[in-house]
Amino acid sequence: MENAKEKRVYFLDWMRMIAPLMVMIVHGCECYYSDDFNFHFDSDGGRLSTAFIGGLVRSCVPIFVMASAYLLVPIKTDTFTFFKKRAARILCPFIFFLMLYASLPAAWGLFEWSDVPGQMAHVLLNFHPSGSHLWFIYMLIGLYLLMPMISPWLERCSRREEEFYLGVWLFTTTFYHWHEQFGRVFGECEWNQYAIFYHFSGFIGYVIMAHYIRKYLDWSKALTYKVCIPGFLITYALMVWSFLSRSHWAANPQGLEMDWQMTSTLVALNSFFVFMLFKTINYHEGKVYKVVSSFSAMSYGMYLMHMLILPHFWKLFYPTALPVGVAQVLTAVCAYFTSYVVTRIMSIPKWGKYLVG
Repeated sequence: MENAKEKRVYFLDWMRMIAPLMVMIVHGCECYYSDDFNFHFDSDGGRLSTAFIGGLVRSCVPIFVMASAYLLVPIKTDTFTFFKKRAARILCPFIFFLMLYASLPAAWGLFEWSDVPGQMAHVLLNFHPSGSHLWFIYMLIGLYLLMPMISPWLERCSRREEEFYLGVWLFTTTFYHWHEQFGRVFGECEWNQYAIFYHFSGFIGYVIMAHYIRKYLDWSKALTYKVCIPGFLITYALMVWSFLSRSHWAANPQGLEMDWQMTSTLVALNSFFVFMLFKTINYHEGKVYKVVSSFSAMSYGMYLMHMLILPHFWKLFYPTALPVGVAQVLTAVCAYFTSYVVTRIMSIPKWGKYLVG
């Protein structure tokens, strides 16, 4: 049998190291222009820096999903063994941080201590607004529940069949614009949200994409660079253009970020190009890779934790004499390394994996 080192897919460690920083850059940008309900730009320079910096990292969540799915599907164990392994890694830290976001921010005045009991009860139903990024974990758990169902199909379907369903999924990524222009489409109505393409939409497409890449796309570096660097630059430019143009007339963040949504067409294509470029990385020698693997191992805890830390750095760097773009990047970088240090410390005890994964 191959040993664990031989089985390791090194580019996934690089991806898990960099993806949390990308997430934090997104949130650093959002600190400037959005409070989830409305948006504003106090300068054209801030508008430009947000568009160019934020657009660069919009693939962060999709590649997180793809990194998780790349080695998991089709699953290689029975369903309950699969769930048991995921529970220790994903569910326990998730529950811990749900409670933390419902209580700890009272220490810096985000809400009153007297509110904590009610908010702790509420997290049985949903995350607290101070931990709004935890939506991702609900989505990820939902994908894990689906993986045993789609695994038998992925094992027996042909390449053309998989491409057909990926094509249907890619079609659904255009629906943000369909809804904007035409309202409800393809059977959607007040009493039925489960229209024709409902079950083919959402993040499940990234799971299938990751499987398709692993099984069929063994491209050379030269071909990958030839296809994916221009593809990335084109989709990135279109995302920046969309954000800037919409920033002058959109009524809310949803309208502003139409082409920045995680399951929109441009982000889906951009995520494919980014994932393929990461796939060319195979460096795993010496001290550099030890650092990479250490950050990779802490990535889940860093993601869970970072919104307890990042807003404080934003208040430190903005508003100051720093340009908005510099403040956004500094906020993300400081939150990133602080989250790593705290996560590493929390992981030291034997039971640390139940706190940070």
